[in-house]
Amino acid sequence: MSMLSILQIRIATVFMLDLEVPMLLSKLAEKGYITARVRPTLEGATISFIEPPNVIAGKGTARVDYDFGRRSLGIESSVSKEILNVLDEIESCLKEINVDVKKALIPYEAIIIAEAFIKPRFIDNEYTFKDLLGFDLRLMEAGFVNEDGGPTSDKWFHMRITPIWSSYRMDEKENFYRVTLVYREEKTKIINFIENIESILRRLLEEV
Repeated sequence: MSMLSILQIRIATVFMLDLEVPMLLSKLAEKGYITARVRPTLEGATISFIEPPNVIAGKGTARVDYDFGRRSLGIESSVSKEILNVLDEIESCLKEINVDVKKALIPYEAIIIAEAFIKPRFIDNEYTFKDLLGFDLRLMEAGFVNEDGGPTSDKWFHMRITPIWSSYRMDEKENFYRVTLVYREEKTKIINFIENIESILRRLLEEV
């Protein structure tokens, strides 16, 4: 593999109860974040998002979003160190507003989007369907999923590898592929995964 680029790292979790977003934003502002504007109303408050659809705060390359309908809090960045720093600061803010983090949140989920120049072994497989479609076919997409649990489980892994067709050349030794990965686990394992994301991805891609 000659090149691997991490485009986006996202950590997301869902609150079991409604989050007091205005209080969280006040604490984040104290820590140097750019935050959404909060306007008090008779019913509570309205939030003017920084960026559509749900970005409520930002610092450095990291963006924090909150989906009120799903009660989902997310952090996005392309820099692993920054996203983990923001995670620590958000959890610190939540504790300051008396949120029991262990009880309030369901397991964390990490979503990774990357691009890599690779020559997967699965593209060497050819299938003949001339009698059916008139084409010789080749397998061009693949993925990994964990055998235990499923997509709705607290522990889940799914990686998908797809060619970027606009740059694909059949005569090249390596081509550009998009890699998307979903990993759901307890917080300590998510943190270790993100800290070592590049080496983990390289190891996984060497196996395809």
